[in-house]
Amino acid sequence: MSTKNKGSIHPDSIISDNKPLKILMVDSHGSVQRGGAVQCASLAQALARRGHRLTCVFDGRPDQPLEGLWFDNLRSAGVQILRLGLDSPADMLQFRRLLATERPDILHTHKNRALFFAYFATLGMRRPVWTANRGTVYPLSLSRLAHFIHRRHVARMFAVAQAVKDALVDDGIPSKKVDVIYGSFDPERFSPAVSGQAMRNAWQVPFGTPLVGLIGSLNTPKKGHQLLLEAATILRGKCRDLRFVLVGEGDPSPLEAKASSLGVSDRVIFAGFTEDVPAALAALDIVVCASLRGEGLTGAVREALAMARPVISSDVAGNRELVRHGQTGLLVPPGDPVALAAAICRLLDDRGFAQECAVRGRELVLELCTEERRAEQVERAYCELLTAAGATPSMVERTKA
Repeated sequence: MSTKNKGSIHPDSIISDNKPLKILMVDSHGSVQRGGAVQCASLAQALARRGHRLTCVFDGRPDQPLEGLWFDNLRSAGVQILRLGLDSPADMLQFRRLLATERPDILHTHKNRALFFAYFATLGMRRPVWTANRGTVYPLSLSRLAHFIHRRHVARMFAVAQAVKDALVDDGIPSKKVDVIYGSFDPERFSPAVSGQAMRNAWQVPFGTPLVGLIGSLNTPKKGHQLLLEAATILRGKCRDLRFVLVGEGDPSPLEAKASSLGVSDRVIFAGFTEDVPAALAALDIVVCASLRGEGLTGAVREALAMARPVISSDVAGNRELVRHGQTGLLVPPGDPVALAAAICRLLDDRGFAQECAVRGRELVLELCTEERRAEQVERAYCELLTAAGATPSMVERTKA
């Protein structure tokens, strides 16, 4: 475990006697690009800032480099980062040795693959208190093994939205085992003060040209990129200057072909992946989430609201918990390009209304979704669980009423 943060515990922490928790997180991603991996890294960083000792295990071969903005940020926060394949018996043996040597207080898994790996790797040994994230409304019972592990071995689940908790409870998970803790963002990084001009310059979109964007992996059809292209077709004759940008990793060829067949290639920019998501959001006049299904709560929605950008979201899963129709943004039925096009027109035509929604949206996510708020909620849950498991009084103070 990293020892760089073994000094003072955050003054607002409920940990007593200045003794940090040792927390081992396992994430099934090999890089920190997609929402689940970003949220794992964000939480680890925030908990490290509160004085706890964090180790994060990411998927991959030990010789693969750990490069990129998020890995750099984790190191700066004092988080130890390891790579470990999450497949073979050798990987499991190495993980068992890590647990035996470091003896973490908390094991926190992100995504089902990490969950399965941790379960099989720890068979027959005493496990730390085990918590797990859940970020989708897909039925847990689609995997009998996942359902069994969550019911029998995971002490607490963290659902990213009330809609996710409702799905878990409907699927037989006791309500008391599930906490709703929204995904988080850094208010300093995702700030309305960030400029998007450099990003517009890179995209060759002049200042003043209306620009609508969608941020999400191009390899994930449920994100609804084709829906936005269909809306662009509807709007082609109504707003001649309007441009669209798709930001995210993945092969753009199928979507480029779709744009060409719809006659909107000249209006659509395929920007690829960027680590500078705040600058990309700042460049947009409207941020669209066109997801069709399976979401928990779309990270780009939370981050766009944090940037005080006008947001349109399909009404799926937990998105309506942040995008409150007519108050913090607009909701449209999933899979309806006509409704999406109408919503884009409304926000472009009434910039005053769009800005009012954006301001209220930032206020809402500042209340519910900051990194520090999430870290405090997770820390409180850890402490409750450790107390219930019989942790020594010097380690954990009972949760304040």
